[in-house]
Amino acid sequence: MQGFDEGFRDLPDYIEKITREIWEERGIGQSLEKYYAKDIIVRAPPGITTSNDGVTAATLGTLHEFPDRRLVYEDVIWSGNEVDGFLSSHRLISVMRKQGDGPHGPASGALIRSRVIADCVCKTNQITEEWLIRDYASFATGLGTTPQILASDLCQQDLRRFGRVQFFTPAIDIAGPYVAHIDEGAEARRYREGWQAIWGAKTPVAIRDYYALGAAVFVPGGEALNGQEDYDRFVISYLAAFPDAQFSVHHLIVNRDPGQPIRIAMRWSISATHSGWGRFGEPSGAPIYIMGINHAHVVDDRITMEWIQIDEVTIWKQILAHAEPAPL
Repeated sequence: MQGFDEGFRDLPDYIEKITREIWEERGIGQSLEKYYAKDIIVRAPPGITTSNDGVTAATLGTLHEFPDRRLVYEDVIWSGNEVDGFLSSHRLISVMRKQGDGPHGPASGALIRSRVIADCVCKTNQITEEWLIRDYASFATGLGTTPQILASDLCQQDLRRFGRVQFFTPAIDIAGPYVAHIDEGAEARRYREGWQAIWGAKTPVAIRDYYALGAAVFVPGGEALNGQEDYDRFVISYLAAFPDAQFSVHHLIVNRDPGQPIRIAMRWSISATHSGWGRFGEPSGAPIYIMGINHAHVVDDRITMEWIQIDEVTIWKQILAHAEPAPL
């Protein structure tokens, strides 16, 4: 780990330790100043942040509402080197209680478990870019509400504070120095081809070719799907809502470690129109941008486990912001 502080064994060790130092050990400002670049770019479905100060403010705001937040490490899938920089894709579970008033309502003591996946560009001991997706739907459920209702509340807050509803789209993106990498190995090509067939070409029958019969797939809302038929219904619910979906892959890496299945991390997006009945109710005609990150385990060319990270609350925000008259 040339250029990094002593004591970090490798990139997964670096990511796990600095995450704990920032959040659970309350390093916050000092640790963020040390490990996050001053002009860091953080892209997330609710919007974009372009400074260390913005990251610090968001961290403090979260800890005010959820002071006992604990981050349960699941995995880091990574690529790169000390010279060119690393890319980590960090999957974890956030466990916390709603103990402070804030944008998610009054303190209620509600217990929330929500998965997070963060892709981070790391070089010389600092994170310079990040793509961050929370399972906001399971966040809503833990608060005792629905993704649609939480989205409506957040839309109203955005209008009062900013005069418009905020969410990320490519139109507001800022180019960073990192050049995305797409692995061209056989496992990566097959995984990308499977998603392109199912989601891009809208051919769910391909699930039978790419997924194990009893594959476990974790999707928004903290829901666990079991088997090809469950996953087929989930795919149809999205494609029915967004029948003109344009699927794109932005980053794809593969880890091949002894004693483990092939582990894949893929960042992707869908641009679409909410023009059909499906997972998001009555068609609104809203233009929709979905930022997604997947982790997957592959054994003998079949996906046996997969984590599909999408922020469904922000999808609802885009739908509600487009509605006329605005249902806010």
